[in-house]
Amino acid sequence: MNRDGGSGGAIHKARGACRTAAVDTPRLFVTAGVVVALVLLAGCGTSKTLASSTTVPPLSATRTTQPPEGGSRTTVTPSTGPITSPTTIPLKISGFLAQSVSFVTANDGFVMGMVACPNGACLALRHTVDRGTSWTSLAPPPIPLGQANNGGVDEMHFADAMDGWAFGDTSWATHDGAQHWHQVNLGGIVVAMASGAGEAYALVGPCASTSPCSGSGHLFRSPVGQDSWTQVPGVSGRFDQGQYSLVVEGRTVFLLAAFPSPQLLTSSDGIHFSSLAVPCSPASAVEPQAFLPGSLAASDPSDLAVACLGGAGAGSQMKQVLVSHDGGHTFQALPDPQMGGDGAKLAMPAPTTVLLATASAGTTVFRIASPDSAWTTPLFFADEGAGLSDLEFVDPANGALIHGPATAARSILGLPNPPPGLGELYLTDSGGSTWFPVNNLS
Repeated sequence: MNRDGGSGGAIHKARGACRTAAVDTPRLFVTAGVVVALVLLAGCGTSKTLASSTTVPPLSATRTTQPPEGGSRTTVTPSTGPITSPTTIPLKISGFLAQSVSFVTANDGFVMGMVACPNGACLALRHTVDRGTSWTSLAPPPIPLGQANNGGVDEMHFADAMDGWAFGDTSWATHDGAQHWHQVNLGGIVVAMASGAGEAYALVGPCASTSPCSGSGHLFRSPVGQDSWTQVPGVSGRFDQGQYSLVVEGRTVFLLAAFPSPQLLTSSDGIHFSSLAVPCSPASAVEPQAFLPGSLAASDPSDLAVACLGGAGAGSQMKQVLVSHDGGHTFQALPDPQMGGDGAKLAMPAPTTVLLATASAGTTVFRIASPDSAWTTPLFFADEGAGLSDLEFVDPANGALIHGPATAARSILGLPNPPPGLGELYLTDSGGSTWFPVNNLS
């Protein structure tokens, strides 16, 4: 699957043992005067007309199952009132606030989050082998949930049931299914991770968050079951700024970045990278501001999608979504997504299916699948822009996301009238056309 990064950095994450990606999401949303962490992909503005999508054969029907015990099909979470100024009331956590999710198969997955503890709030880790019907508690890394410069972690990626990583201000690895964790130092902040074909990849910013610098970040790789990280030659960028995406499909690796200049890189072996043309629209007389890369997703080594972001304002942003069926050598434009919402986090569960998440006053997941001629809206939350994290699929049918991740939730739960339903895990078994919450993680 994928993980991409935005103005604060983001990641496209795990698609499973042989499909994974890294983040492409900004880490901050500013809405209604409230700063909310973990924006998925950047995107806002007015609409721009694009060419219509090419005709592709429809995806075969997918299996639909009932939600696990403790879940329901209610997917719209209304706000209970306006967000007002913060108070000095201590944050009270009830239950489990999810932050990051990583499924390695349709049934086997991990969720990292925050729970109440004697010290106030502590990092927690849950594991399921029956797609959320039941959960067991595992030991998380011995650090707090990440926030600026606290040494904590706010993202997680598992390559398989044994090998996983938690990362943020610091990075930690496990090779025994979270029985034990140890710290990993790659010389900077890991902003995205992905894995495939027995190799793990880490996109590393130029320096620690406490040390401003102007250097370039790099890509590292290691065998999944080892801590033998080596720098991949020829890959660099300001991965601590702007949008970026790291996506792995089998042995094929894609890297999209916006700064210091737009770049789209591909590799068939994870070592030797070549440049592809970035498909975002350049500046023109009609549109004086160029579109910048925002997010990348892929369903296999040949089929990928790129979201491009234009001018933003008043809770909206111009967005383009383009798809390629030849590994990124040529692209065709899909119909314009709606302007509403900042950010544009992509997922591509199948060659003919694309999902896009945005957030401003509310949080929305859009979807388009052949033979659709327009985007549909399978999920909307009236949540004051709490956002989503880890929109990912492990196969064409089965996916996951977290609504109002814990780093965002703790920023607003102390307010007089916070929206409900924050820190909830959602699952789909229909390629993203329907979703249901899982609320039995406590």
